[in-house]
Amino acid sequence: MAEEPNHSGNRSGGAEWRGFAQLAAIVILIAVALLFARAPGRIERGAASSLSPESARPTVRVMHPAPTEQALTIELTGAVNLEERVRVASEVVGRIAWVSPAFSNGGSIAANEPFIRIDPAEFELQVEAAEMAVREAEARVWVERAAAEEDLRAFERENPGAEPSESVRRLPWIAEAEARLMRAQTDLKLAQLRLERTNISLPYDGRVAASDVEVGELVGPADVVDGPSSRLGMVYRTQALQVAAPIEPRDLEYLDPVIGRAARVVGEMATWEARVARVSSVVAPKTRLASVFLKFAEDTHPDSLPAPGTFVEVDIAGPVYEDVYVLPESVLQERDSVWVVRDGLLSAFAPTTVGRTPAGWVVQAFDAGEGVVVGLLPGAREGLAVEATDAAPSN
Repeated sequence: MAEEPNHSGNRSGGAEWRGFAQLAAIVILIAVALLFARAPGRIERGAASSLSPESARPTVRVMHPAPTEQALTIELTGAVNLEERVRVASEVVGRIAWVSPAFSNGGSIAANEPFIRIDPAEFELQVEAAEMAVREAEARVWVERAAAEEDLRAFERENPGAEPSESVRRLPWIAEAEARLMRAQTDLKLAQLRLERTNISLPYDGRVAASDVEVGELVGPADVVDGPSSRLGMVYRTQALQVAAPIEPRDLEYLDPVIGRAARVVGEMATWEARVARVSSVVAPKTRLASVFLKFAEDTHPDSLPAPGTFVEVDIAGPVYEDVYVLPESVLQERDSVWVVRDGLLSAFAPTTVGRTPAGWVVQAFDAGEGVVVGLLPGAREGLAVEATDAAPSN
């Protein structure tokens, strides 16, 4: 029987060779690693040795605030409305004979000048009839008094020295005639009053908010004429214009006393002077805001005033704060704080804010140390040593 070739020797020899190769590769890698680890680093020791604690301090720009006085202006948004308005109606029944061109929406009417005239013919006849009734009553009184004088003379002739009675002197008949005269005179005054009321006017200057009347229309009081014929239009006094502006309770507290304070009302096309007339007695349930009501200056021309419903901006000047700083917004840091330099170290401080104006951030005066840092400082922290330099004054 033939024997199979023996390959076990060859396999063991190949395995040993591979093991030696792996070991050699590991040794080479270790040697390379040691070589790099021992290589000198590029460190410029001369530059490092030139640094000192003083030169390592960052430089900050600071300002030196000075105590001053400053008043704040409370800025509000409001709307123009009417404190009151007048519904125009006729007090007599009749047909419109004339309507002034000024009696139209947006028009202006002068005090005591008629702007609607009702046909007066019927009322003029009533005045004439009342005048004749007065003359008739006056004649009746004259007749009674003349009769009384004649009766009195006859009584004295027939009864010398006797006291005449009231009937002899016709006192009851004279009193009745005088009462009829007074009634006729009253009827005449009423007729004249009705005639005057055919000319509709108002005792003050006003502006027309609405007009709903035409020549020939039958008009009269609401209890006589039903429907819209009893409503001729709507008029308001210029003094009834007011501005209502919501306000924060804290702003009210600052403005106290608020009534009478001067204000400026700014619209899209004009600016008006005004004063605070009153303050609401309750706050709005949803917004929790109160309201101030302002009246325009009395010398303002009526035609220049804004129309009701106009939105306006309101600036109310407040009292003066004493001993405050007015800081630029550039000093403001996180959470309304500032960096103050004290003994060359940064110190965070949160001043008490009074308000903000176009001039800057108004705060109560505080110890500003060596200055208040202007601008942002990267890496700033409490106690950081800094070098302070005065900031250039702002224009």
